[in-house]
Amino acid sequence: MEILLVIDIQQKYMNSYDPNLLERVNVRIHEAIASDMPVVYVRNVGKLENEDKYVLAEGLDVVSEFVFAKRWPSAFSSEEFVQFIERLKVDTINMVGVDGRCCVARTAHGAVKRGYKVRIYLDSVAAKNDNFYLKELPEMRDAGVEIIAD
Repeated sequence: MEILLVIDIQQKYMNSYDPNLLERVNVRIHEAIASDMPVVYVRNVGKLENEDKYVLAEGLDVVSEFVFAKRWPSAFSSEEFVQFIERLKVDTINMVGVDGRCCVARTAHGAVKRGYKVRIYLDSVAAKNDNFYLKELPEMRDAGVEIIAD
């Protein structure tokens, strides 16, 4: 089973990225719905006492109740997320979100190490530091991540 994983599209972060990113992520969400692909969200929540400050972005199409909190860059740091995708028998994870160099990249590497097929949609991923991100892309590709450029 395939899922679309939406990583850290949160109000707190959106001012750091292209204003059209949210629209492109929403397009991917609706493509997933049209393909009967579950849409799963992870959000970084930082320190426990600040969790309520880390809400999903205004305007993000939240089309499922599958929302998981993580405290570290990789989505695989959330035990609830890991258990959820194991129950679904996920084999392919399609990724969109921020930050491409950190949370998206760490989740992609973690997924590949766990045996998942991984696709990253470049039009729906953003990074604060493009130089580091562009260096990370070939490393992800070499690790087995499929980079979709359209």
